[in-house]
Amino acid sequence: MDFLPQILLLSSILLFAYFWFKPRTKPKPSPQKQEEIRQMYKQRLQTELATINDPDERQSKKIALLKAFAKELEFNLFFDKNDVQALMKELAKY
Repeated sequence: MDFLPQILLLSSILLFAYFWFKPRTKPKPSPQKQEEIRQMYKQRLQTELATINDPDERQSKKIALLKAFAKELEFNLFFDKNDVQALMKELAKY
């Protein structure tokens, strides 16, 4: 029982040292994260439409994808309504 205070003190020091010296990650700035998300959606659209040769099927698939993307971006913290509309216009030109 004489070791209990020493064990508690040592464990609290080790716990404090762990949290003090652990590597800290810096969050990405909002514009950088927005650009990464834009590139991800462009890449997804490109890969989904690359295999479709029929123009009508391609257009219907593109419309469905853009609707899904808009719904996903609706709840994204990095994009407001105007940003979502601008991105959808940009993706619609592809």
